[in-house]
Amino acid sequence: TIAVNEFTPHKTPSDHPAEMKIRWLVGKTYAMRAEMVETVESKSSGQPQSFKQSVNLTQDYTLSVRKELDNGGRQLELEFTGETMDVSVGERKVSSFDSKQDSAQDAGVPIAAMLRKQLGTRFQYFTDADGQVEKVEGLEELMREIKTIGKPQDQAIFQQMFSGDILKEYASFGEMMPNRPVAMGDRWRKTKDFVSPVGVVATDMEYTFKSWEQHRDRKCMRIAVAGSISAKPDATAQNSPRRNIKGKFVGDAWFDPDLGMIMDAYYDQNITMESMNRGQTVPLQLTEKIRFILVDVE
Repeated sequence: TIAVNEFTPHKTPSDHPAEMKIRWLVGKTYAMRAEMVETVESKSSGQPQSFKQSVNLTQDYTLSVRKELDNGGRQLELEFTGETMDVSVGERKVSSFDSKQDSAQDAGVPIAAMLRKQLGTRFQYFTDADGQVEKVEGLEELMREIKTIGKPQDQAIFQQMFSGDILKEYASFGEMMPNRPVAMGDRWRKTKDFVSPVGVVATDMEYTFKSWEQHRDRKCMRIAVAGSISAKPDATAQNSPRRNIKGKFVGDAWFDPDLGMIMDAYYDQNITMESMNRGQTVPLQLTEKIRFILVDVE
């Protein structure tokens, strides 16, 4: 006698779709780190050598989920807890800032006092039910205080570094979410306009669920990112300091569906543009390496 038993194999995560949606849990505090290395290189016809400037910026911050909103979204509170910034021209470091050091060592860093003022500010974020940031409060108050510190040109640099749209990015993980179950190989697109230090740009991003991976002891979905960046019409006007903005954006993100949060995200951004300097058109090459890290959940 031969007995034949039929059975259904246990489904692994790769066998079925997984929900991709950011879940901000009320009462939790998410400790984050943002890292950026930005390099700008230019060469005009009258210069024998190119000009190269690099900025290495690291920021530690927390996002505390204060309450659920009537629209199903969340109110988050962001606080910067630490910051370092190194600026180099060519191979020579011209300034260095570390918020953990005594402020007496801030000499030579024009925006140091502004960075320390930022560390003492708490920003309120308001998201929709899908986790996308709709509004940020606290920036206007900070900028009013910044206007009382330092020189106008240094204030302008700080305002470019931390504009409203840039500040939103610190909690905008919901923007890449399809907010639906996705299976391996699925793709989706997201487009948006963004006010950046180089002008108003339009981004067109494609996301692909590549694979399941063990990432930092978590079972994560690896999401590949690829897209384009271009100038909006109002950013290419003749009186704009930068024109003809074109760029590419590639990277990877690891999403933990059990936690409902991005664990890591790495992005490379390359942009070419033209800048006006004393009536002369100067080509610029901008490269950025950006990383967001979820350090801990308390």
